[in-house]
Amino acid sequence: MSDGHGFNPDTPPGWASNQPPPYGGQGPEPWATPGSGGTPPKSPGNPYGGAPGPYDRQPGGAGPHGQQPYGGAPGSYGQQPYGGAPGPYGYGAPAYGAPPALKPGIIPLRPLALGDIYNGAVQFIRSNPRATLGLSAAVTAVSAIIGLLVQLPTLGMLADAAADPTAFTRDPSQLFGAFTTFFLGTLVGAVLQMIAIIVLSGMLTSVLGRSVFGEPVSVGQAWRLTAGRILPLLGLALLQVLMVFGLMIALVAVATVLISVIIAAEAPVALAVVVGLVLGLGSIAGAIFLYTKLSLAGPVIVLERAGAFTAIGRSFRLVKGDFWRVFGILLLTAIIAGLVGGAVSVPFSLTSGLISPTDQDFETALTVSLILSSLGAIVSGTITNPFSAAVTALLYTDRRMRAEAFDLVLQTAATDRQRGVHGPAAEDLWHPSHAAGAQPYGYGYGYGQPPQGPQGPHGYGHPPQDPGAWPR
Repeated sequence: MSDGHGFNPDTPPGWASNQPPPYGGQGPEPWATPGSGGTPPKSPGNPYGGAPGPYDRQPGGAGPHGQQPYGGAPGSYGQQPYGGAPGPYGYGAPAYGAPPALKPGIIPLRPLALGDIYNGAVQFIRSNPRATLGLSAAVTAVSAIIGLLVQLPTLGMLADAAADPTAFTRDPSQLFGAFTTFFLGTLVGAVLQMIAIIVLSGMLTSVLGRSVFGEPVSVGQAWRLTAGRILPLLGLALLQVLMVFGLMIALVAVATVLISVIIAAEAPVALAVVVGLVLGLGSIAGAIFLYTKLSLAGPVIVLERAGAFTAIGRSFRLVKGDFWRVFGILLLTAIIAGLVGGAVSVPFSLTSGLISPTDQDFETALTVSLILSSLGAIVSGTITNPFSAAVTALLYTDRRMRAEAFDLVLQTAATDRQRGVHGPAAEDLWHPSHAAGAQPYGYGYGYGQPPQGPQGPHGYGHPPQDPGAWPR
């Protein structure tokens, strides 16, 4: 046997010349060539020639030739290696558990559960009360005042028609026209409020883009971040109104035509009822589908600096594959906002109900009642609109985390900020170029992932080249 410093003709091919005898064998015994019929020499303490048994070691747990036992430092018998007991498939359990997700701001930087989204929405309002509640109060008040100005001129016609009970019998079109005018005024006010909420949501989304990193934002900063996105947000709002209400109007028109044909053909009335019911439910389902699919377009316009049409397509892709979860969270949020808003506006509704109009001041009573209702809507909207906008923006964030491993990009940026490394601004990180499949400003690999190549300066939490390698 060679001492490891020269050529040994007895060393079989495939074995190192200085390799010690296997399993603590004694004496210079011939080596067996790998793949040949020979077997390694048997250990004295193990007559079957296998790996050494639990008592076939040197004192102190040392292996043959003074080596330490595999997986830990030498110690007493039964002591587990440092770092925890081995888990399944041979991997050791972490000594102190998995590291918690980074949370520099209002949410943990990982895919969000429902509780994370709602807690983040509340923290969003609490951490930026001036930017959230202030903007919400201003935009909600402007939209409510405009809607009130649209409705007030219609109250005179409604009061005149209601003051004369015989007017309906003499000229039914008078009362019908009054109610139609009032309804159209209410509809215009609702559309204006919907547009205002979409614009407000976009402005609040810019605040949330920084709140994820714990950065406070003033009202002036929020306006500067959103000023260039107002026109795309208005375009998106108009497109949403046209798509949602256009679908409903089209289905109602089709239902009206079909019902008229059925009645003209003297078909059973039940058939007309069924047709109207089916098309009515279809219009509601279509409006819900479009609303859910378009729900993330506002955050896309503000955070990704996209146009209205690009944002609509992007929203469709982000919602794809998780439609029912997005719809369920939006529905639950609408219910919560409705309950909170109703509770806040109760005093205004009660005060409005205490006003008993008479024949002489019927129009005045209607005006006061409408003003009180508008005040209640302003107060409730000031509270609920930021919450709803935050939930929508956090849903957008969650979908990007799940679909694009965007949480890893946020982790990288948050870690760089903690280390004092200057990177892109918070509002620039949301661009799609920072998704997992794109080349970001740093490179490296995620926390706990084995390196596949050169490690860059921004390795913590950065996605690997193959996004599918990360469990979502």
